[in-house]
Amino acid sequence: MKKIILLALLAIGILPAYSQTSIGVIGGYNLSSIVPKRNLESWGYDVSSRSGWRAGVITDHHLWGKFYLQPQLLLNRKGYDYSFHNEVSGNYSKRERQFLYLELQASLMFKQQLGKGKLIVGAGHYIGRGITGKERLTGYMDLDGRQVYFIDHSKIKFKSKEPSNSTFPYDTYAKPYDLGINCLVGYELKNGLFFNVTYSEGITELGYYNGPGGNTYWGLTVGYFLKRFN
Repeated sequence: MKKIILLALLAIGILPAYSQTSIGVIGGYNLSSIVPKRNLESWGYDVSSRSGWRAGVITDHHLWGKFYLQPQLLLNRKGYDYSFHNEVSGNYSKRERQFLYLELQASLMFKQQLGKGKLIVGAGHYIGRGITGKERLTGYMDLDGRQVYFIDHSKIKFKSKEPSNSTFPYDTYAKPYDLGINCLVGYELKNGLFFNVTYSEGITELGYYNGPGGNTYWGLTVGYFLKRFN
């Protein structure tokens, strides 16, 4: 965790010292889920997306020509929902999971003049460290001919080592690090305001067992460069 923070501060803090670097703030909306869904769907679960958000700081360093390097340091809320309905018993349950990561992203950007602004296209990698997570369980079951509803809340803890089945319930523990790739397309105005559509896909498993898969989301982003290099 400390290494990620130091690396992020180094990337965000050093680049603005160069004359061809802009610095700004960024935020956005996530529609997040897991990939591949078939890991859970093969067990009879229905997987659905849930809303999340991103917010943090961004730098934009000119490399050469129309190419730029964009590191970002973000708080990134991701998650997914999955439910199960037993058609024989009539029982139903739904789990809503969400994770908050401290995330460092780095993307190679291409910018092309278009109208009064620039068309921007980019791709890169990210690494995130889980900070907090929680799960909400709701549902109902048949008990002696009566439909009984239930609800429960639990905290998801991030473990760097695989927990023992005999000690830990698997559904409340997750791997601490999330690695993946991002790609985006958007538009940047001359005044420093920019917008983009982002797709992100994790390449690491969330859990230790035959787990759900990795994080993924589609995102809408808006940002503004406070200090801007033209």
